[in-house]
Amino acid sequence: MLLHPKALLQPQALPFSARVGLFYLVAVIAILVSVSYIDRPLAQLLHDSKQSDFGLTSVFKLLANTPLALEVLAGVLVLIGLLGRNNAFSHLVKPIVLVAISATVVRFGAKIISGRTWPETWVNNNPSWIEHGVEIFAPFSLSQNYHSFPSGHALFTFAFASLFWQYSPKLYWLWLTAMVSVFIGQLGQNYHYLGDLLAGAVLGVLISQLVSHYCLAPVAGTKNP
Repeated sequence: MLLHPKALLQPQALPFSARVGLFYLVAVIAILVSVSYIDRPLAQLLHDSKQSDFGLTSVFKLLANTPLALEVLAGVLVLIGLLGRNNAFSHLVKPIVLVAISATVVRFGAKIISGRTWPETWVNNNPSWIEHGVEIFAPFSLSQNYHSFPSGHALFTFAFASLFWQYSPKLYWLWLTAMVSVFIGQLGQNYHYLGDLLAGAVLGVLISQLVSHYCLAPVAGTKNP
């Protein structure tokens, strides 16, 4: 049956190949181009279009919180894996925990190091492009006013979605939907610049790739002595 754990879970780590390396290179170039030329005019366009969003604000808000759904799923899978005895989901506990820890550390570390202002003003009159015409990077700032880059929502979404994709490729359409959804939601609400989202996505994929290789290497070694 398709829904049987053994049918769903067919783990295969994303390889460190030339093709994947090219993907990362293109992604980094896209981030640089976005930060330099696209982010500010796109943020202004998205802000101006809010007045005629055709009632999609609630939809954008829902999609913007995509990582929450994946985090809940991750928590449920960890509980199932811990409570069951040698069930199919027990092998997911370690990678999920490692991804959660790694994503959290990278998220806060990268935000502090980059120190980018937000596209909109949200709290405490934070400097923003829309309200103040300010878009700067202030490295090593501990203030949340300068924590737009990279997007934590995109980072967590892509970290968990790509991890689940590698462990359950048959449901790739579900994980891909989550990835697209967080971009639509975050951009629709103008929560982040496009460059923030791209950076978060790349970091999330890289984290899941490293974790998958680390967790699956012992399994491969056992199968092929």
